[in-house]
Amino acid sequence: MSKPYKIAAKAIIFNQDRVLILRKSEEERSAKDTHGWDFPGGGLEPSEPLMDALAREVMEETGLQVKVVAPAYIYDEIQEEKHLIIIKFACDQPTGELVLSPEHEKYYWVHMDDLNESEFPEWMKEEIRRAYRVYTDFRGVSR
Repeated sequence: MSKPYKIAAKAIIFNQDRVLILRKSEEERSAKDTHGWDFPGGGLEPSEPLMDALAREVMEETGLQVKVVAPAYIYDEIQEEKHLIIIKFACDQPTGELVLSPEHEKYYWVHMDDLNESEFPEWMKEEIRRAYRVYTDFRGVSR
């Protein structure tokens, strides 16, 4: 049986040597039975270009505008009702005031030196490390 595709774009946002990590609201965690850690972003609307969707979702969820550096991580997940494809982008130069949408209750700017000892899941740390390599290589930043 064929399943519909759902494409989502997420932003792994860096500000110098810090990365933005969001904590989903209690309601979001309960409704979706999820671990609760997140990056800003979400699904594309019909006929919406990928970069427009990313910019819209980041603005809706954080109030920030960012500069997309490059794709950093792509994966797919075949779920019961759909085939989900998620593209995560390394982003930087956040501007604006960080104001969370009701989907999230907390945010953390985590210094890259503190990432390994942090409470975040290993899959998230690996995605951040990969995005940070993309970010620093593209920007010519020495690590």
